[in-house]
Amino acid sequence: MNDATQLPETLDILVIGAGFSGLCAGIKLLEKGITGFRIVEKSHGIGGTWYENTYPGAACDVPSHFYCFSFNPNPRWSRLYSPQAEIKDYIESCVDKYQLAPYIVRGAKVIELRLDEERGMWRASFEDGRRVLARHVINGCGGLHLPSIPDFNGRQTFAGVSMHSPQWDHSVDMSGKTIAVIGSAASAIQAIPELAKVAARVVVFQRTPNYIVPRNDRPYTEREKRRFARWPWFARLYRWFIRMRMELLLFPIIKRNSWRGRTAARKVLRHMRDAVRDPALHDKLTPDYAMGCKRILLSDDFFDALNRDNVSLVTAGIDRIEPDGILTRDGELHQADVIVYATGFDIDTHIRSIRIIGEHGVTLDEAWGEGANAYNGACLAGFPNYYMVTGPNTGVGTTSVVYMIEQEIGYIMTLIDAAGADRLIAVKRTAQDAYNREVDAGLRETVWLSGCKSWYISANGRISTLYPKSGLAFGRQLARVRYEDFHINERRKTKAAA
Repeated sequence: MNDATQLPETLDILVIGAGFSGLCAGIKLLEKGITGFRIVEKSHGIGGTWYENTYPGAACDVPSHFYCFSFNPNPRWSRLYSPQAEIKDYIESCVDKYQLAPYIVRGAKVIELRLDEERGMWRASFEDGRRVLARHVINGCGGLHLPSIPDFNGRQTFAGVSMHSPQWDHSVDMSGKTIAVIGSAASAIQAIPELAKVAARVVVFQRTPNYIVPRNDRPYTEREKRRFARWPWFARLYRWFIRMRMELLLFPIIKRNSWRGRTAARKVLRHMRDAVRDPALHDKLTPDYAMGCKRILLSDDFFDALNRDNVSLVTAGIDRIEPDGILTRDGELHQADVIVYATGFDIDTHIRSIRIIGEHGVTLDEAWGEGANAYNGACLAGFPNYYMVTGPNTGVGTTSVVYMIEQEIGYIMTLIDAAGADRLIAVKRTAQDAYNREVDAGLRETVWLSGCKSWYISANGRISTLYPKSGLAFGRQLARVRYEDFHINERRKTKAAA
């Protein structure tokens, strides 16, 4: 793979990010015979989310056979739900199989994209001072790596070791330590059982309880792996079964006032009460909001960890961080050697992390003054030949993000074809606004806006992360390009979006 000094000065297509999105784009570009592109990656490794997140217990919440490219199945997945290292290995194997290595530039962080309206090209500026011109830009940056850490009073005074889950410090020996874990959501419930095996004590600080569903994970047998390898049709059928099961079981739960959601919630809470031995914890672990309003979590061992003598749950709010631990609002000081912040990711800051200037000098921050939005999650009025893979309102909890990525990349490839060798394509403002009115109307019918406070909802009350329909609906939506919703102009004739 290349380093940043080997970037060509001019590209047909600049792809940002070397995770699933960027690599899918690269594979599809090579299939089309396009070689004038580079995939630039700010880190020094491949895999995006699965390169960054190496905390103990890190794994996927989507079944393995559906968390991979449909065109490159892996018959040798070890488990129903893949651990982090195995997903990273799969991604790296895609680089080898599709001979992407010569097109990947690592250690190349884009800090600005500016439309050169005279040339009709994008000028990318990198942190190291390099600049590149590109006809098209595909932004394939994922969102699960930029930490979100609450600004607790006294946080900088802590005398022990502290780390955020995606910035795990493997040089720290957790054996025999007292570990405070702030947070009890997705990454926390994966890390806590592993930490409890080696720590003297683990203290879990929970702000809000979650609905936690049994994962029912297990290893695949060697016989199953042989079947998947010998009969590709069987693997495809199995993948289809997983996909439809997720759609049919999970999608109805996200609808507001869903009877299926209420039924599922009762089953999940019954499981929690059966699994957690201490009745005093039951009320603390019972959410006061509808199931699905916050992310539904999967775990087979979190409740078992809470049953351990060396694990305790604290629900009193945090007042401040002291040099030797965490002081809660009830006046109790919880001593700790290590603080792990399992407090999620800063999605909004991440999506704006690159300064982007489009037509007439309008910045992305200005265009998104009232919140992030896009057309089909990919296109922005006033930003021609610029595409996002997992842009606003593309998140769904009822399917695989890799499936969503494949739909978006196919859509983007069609738009690039429409632009041809010398044109600019940009969605019309009227079309983008109409699309987002439709999205907002759909979101109002979901459980996500049923009253709970979640990271889904921005400061202005809008959800800019989630898609209100099913994954199947998203695929059908992107299968047809509505060219009437776009301006397609010759270069040097860039006009403002209508």
